[in-house]
Amino acid sequence: MIENGKSLPRWSESAAVQRGRTEGLAIAALALSLVSFVNLLGAEKALLSVVLGALAFGGAQTSVARRRGLLAIGLSLLYVCTIVVVLIVFREKLGQLVQLLHELS
Repeated sequence: MIENGKSLPRWSESAAVQRGRTEGLAIAALALSLVSFVNLLGAEKALLSVVLGALAFGGAQTSVARRRGLLAIGLSLLYVCTIVVVLIVFREKLGQLVQLLHELS
């Protein structure tokens, strides 16, 4: 590859591809962690976001991708903890709701 009359080394292309991959994973993880708050009991999205965030954090070469990966992991864990707390606090009411829904069917 030639830029400004100078030949760039081949490794810069692979480094750019790797950087784009990790930053893409970080953005996907962050978006998925935010979307998990939209749907109640959408823990599968939060868990997938933790996995993507960990992959992005592990392979990140820039601080931006690392911060995004960490933010995604933090938001997803916050969501999972919120679900656990809600299920524990409102377990009796949820049991009543399930019973009423069972009677309706």
